[in-house]
Amino acid sequence: MIFDTHCHAYWRGLENREEAVRANMSAAGVCGSIQIGADIESSRLALDTAIRWGAGAWCTVGIHPSDCQDISVDSCEKIMRELDRLRESRSDKVVGIGETGLDYYHLTPGKEASQKEAQFAFFAAQARLAQRLDLPLVIHTRDAAADTIGLIKENGVRRAVIHCFSEDARFAEELTSWSEEIRFSFSGILTYKNARAIQDAAVYLPLDRILVETDSPFLLPAGAQGENGVNEPAFTRHVMDFLKTLRPEPPEIVEQIVWNNSLAFFRISDKFFLKAGQRRFPTGDHAGTGISG
Repeated sequence: MIFDTHCHAYWRGLENREEAVRANMSAAGVCGSIQIGADIESSRLALDTAIRWGAGAWCTVGIHPSDCQDISVDSCEKIMRELDRLRESRSDKVVGIGETGLDYYHLTPGKEASQKEAQFAFFAAQARLAQRLDLPLVIHTRDAAADTIGLIKENGVRRAVIHCFSEDARFAEELTSWSEEIRFSFSGILTYKNARAIQDAAVYLPLDRILVETDSPFLLPAGAQGENGVNEPAFTRHVMDFLKTLRPEPPEIVEQIVWNNSLAFFRISDKFFLKAGQRRFPTGDHAGTGISG
């Protein structure tokens, strides 16, 4: 069984194919998903999707760095209160804060300084909210590796996932040394021919630090035949199968431990899946991973 820890199934290209999207997930063994919010409206859509899908679906609420960079820093706390009210309306479904982070790729020429300031402020505010609620922080980083590490440490962020991991093993090493509760989620980028540094990081990391995702409808994995080129949660299977080719552990151990990682990180009970045939590991260590049942 596979858990897509980061998708946007409410997004254009997927929102009008919901029945097919869910059937494809089931056929691929993708039994869990987390719908990710990127602003107030998409956070509402993520929550609505998680509620509508029922057991096996959860969400986060958050503000993506590119969606906050032109918002006044003075409105930051007001927006955090809106996010918190949304979370409180169905706290059983909201399992994280974000995605937040830094994205320098989409900065507007001539506005870089003010937009970075806004991204920093919204990151810090979401980090505080996550810490107050004891929820994990979902972090996006693009062309901002050093500043992302600096912000994580400056804000005392310990429980977080670097989603759509696209850095190298040195970046991963820096954060694994910083906190035992930081996870690294690999997307379809892992399957690309030019992603050698990312693949090396997927080998370097301890298996118990790894999650998988699609970031659908974006980042279609190599070899996946998406309708109209659109990625979907079912294609987490492609990411997982590629990860298995990189790791030294037996393939079934890789799939089981990454599944276990997903539930443990987001504090989701396996009771939602046992009826669907999920079985727990027997007790003991497995394949030299140090992971016990």
